[in-house]
Amino acid sequence: MAALLKYDIFVARYIVKFGGTSVGNLDRIQHAACIVAELAKEGHEIAVVVSAMAGMTNQLFSYANTFCDVSFSPEHDVVVSSGEQITAGLMALALQKYGLDAQSFLAWQATILTDNNYGNATIESIKTSSFDTHFAKKSIPVIAGFQGITADNRITTLGRGGSDTTAVALAASLKADCCYIYTDVEGVYTADPRIVQNARKIDSIHYSHMLELAKHGAKVLHARCVELGMQHDVDLYVLSSFVKTAGTRILNNTDNHNKCAISGITHSLNEVHIHINGESAYISLVLNELSQNNIAIDALVRERLSDACVLESAHFTIGKADFEHAKTLLIAHKATNSFDLLAIDPNIVKISIIGVGIKDQAAEMFVLKILAENHIFVHFSYRLDIKLSLVITNDQMTKAINLLHDALIIR
Repeated sequence: MAALLKYDIFVARYIVKFGGTSVGNLDRIQHAACIVAELAKEGHEIAVVVSAMAGMTNQLFSYANTFCDVSFSPEHDVVVSSGEQITAGLMALALQKYGLDAQSFLAWQATILTDNNYGNATIESIKTSSFDTHFAKKSIPVIAGFQGITADNRITTLGRGGSDTTAVALAASLKADCCYIYTDVEGVYTADPRIVQNARKIDSIHYSHMLELAKHGAKVLHARCVELGMQHDVDLYVLSSFVKTAGTRILNNTDNHNKCAISGITHSLNEVHIHINGESAYISLVLNELSQNNIAIDALVRERLSDACVLESAHFTIGKADFEHAKTLLIAHKATNSFDLLAIDPNIVKISIIGVGIKDQAAEMFVLKILAENHIFVHFSYRLDIKLSLVITNDQMTKAINLLHDALIIR
């Protein structure tokens, strides 16, 4: 382990997090415990964060949804957070079998305080004094990820993938030298390797680029954990628990910021394309109402159709989870006002290209030219800072991503 992670010699305190596939069964939990034991032999202070075993959270959601019509509620969170409790206990037992002093902690025991936004809570503070006591006696705390607790002692959850956020929040609060996120991939790739055969593992990436990748479809890290890591300058690694490689380092180093023209290409099949026409003021009214109903709008492009009548065309995307709610609001507006709903299409994919090399209009035109020459129709494109997003029909996704990857990254 020490030979593989070249920064280990400088590290005194680790936060080590294992995702669901890395603790998916008893053998994998034992293997994860072995990784921790190797670090412990080197004398490091270690805290472990665990997810639920692979598939367990989905099963718990299905149980809760049998009786709960509301997407998220206090009792819903009690049910779906219980998978991490099982893994934390098993991991502590596995570490004890290696002769290590280990103790499991649930959110209330670790005092991970959150707001009361059940199902998608935000960590507000973590009491760290008890961890310092454990580190002093070389004991290893094993913390159930994904969980929090409100000021009135109710269990919350942090959103799917929230165990990443638990780990990075702990790393920030405990002033850890390094946070390792162990998963089933060898690091962050320039594209999804299941789609792009030539996808490359990235050795290091700037936090701002990783945040855009996480927000726009890359599933290797929870976007909120990347935001936290960037804010607190956490030295963060993504590593495989199955293959011994150096993984990907995520950092705020400005030299790394400009190292690659294009950091990666990601995609999201979890969005709906909406196209509306109407008077400018009314377009703004519709967009504001969607926002007030907590329907997040992304990739918004507004184009004026007529100076005389102040008519506009607006393209944007929303998450599929908001599809029915948004559709109801839009149809209600269409029935009572002069307003055209030209498209509401869930059969799309949003492809996002991330990097400093995509910041100008010439780069956008180059990308659009590649797609047009290969008969791939782009519903609309949206460029902001280091991101260019393109909305196309989902049946052309694989072809489009491979073309763009070959043109922009494989040279």
